[in-house]
Amino acid sequence: MKNLFLKVVLSLILAISFSSQAKVFTCSGIITDVFSTFDTFEVRYERASGFELEPVTVYPEQAYLLAPVLVAIAEGKNGSEYTLIIENRDGNDSRCHDGESENALIGLSKIN
Repeated sequence: MKNLFLKVVLSLILAISFSSQAKVFTCSGIITDVFSTFDTFEVRYERASGFELEPVTVYPEQAYLLAPVLVAIAEGKNGSEYTLIIENRDGNDSRCHDGESENALIGLSKIN
């Protein structure tokens, strides 16, 4: 009986920890600007049609992404699109325009 109880408790702990993890997804667009916001940076991007998508945040642990973001801004003036790898830190929403501000940029890759 004691082993069964421990297994149930362990299963519940694992289920809760896996369900509370952040969601990672990708969005594509043209990176247009970057702003400093105290200890983080906000990256703005839009679809090729001009529709502005939800800004993403570069946190201090991803500061190495700032140089590629600046290159992407310069190349965006020529229409170069990028795939942004985004982590939603406060929920499971994986939409590129979800009305939240806790989306962290964790990577990017040039499409064309």
